[in-house]
Amino acid sequence: MEQTTMVSLGSIGAMASLGIAAIGSALGTGTAGAAAIGVWKKAYAQGKSALFTLLVFVGVPISQTIYGMLLMNSILASLKATGGANWGAALGAGIFGGLGMACSAWFQGRAAANACDSLGETGKGMANYLMVCGVVETVALFVMVFSMLNLG
Repeated sequence: MEQTTMVSLGSIGAMASLGIAAIGSALGTGTAGAAAIGVWKKAYAQGKSALFTLLVFVGVPISQTIYGMLLMNSILASLKATGGANWGAALGAGIFGGLGMACSAWFQGRAAANACDSLGETGKGMANYLMVCGVVETVALFVMVFSMLNLG
């Protein structure tokens, strides 16, 4: 296979890691954001002040996009160092790493949505809800690191 083809295929993996992770972040932040808006609506309808802290939960799935970018940079550096010889590992790490990070972000957003609802209703449990979101976040960190290790 020609070197340009190998580098191109590996580069697809690099872009996939960022793009797929960003899709997950969009799904997660959108889900959590919709829940926060619902809680704020309920608070306004009852004449109460809205909890600004719900924005923390809306934003937690964004970090997976950063992890996707870090993996992308690692893939590109690896392709440059090997001249594209590891294109298969780069493509696989990008696609499957991106998917793992996307799922983490999406389900983190679902957990964050429930956190918004619970915090809005009770006003309690912020630290517990953040810890749950942190556990889900750990999946994305593991995926990123193990994908980078896969590049050799």
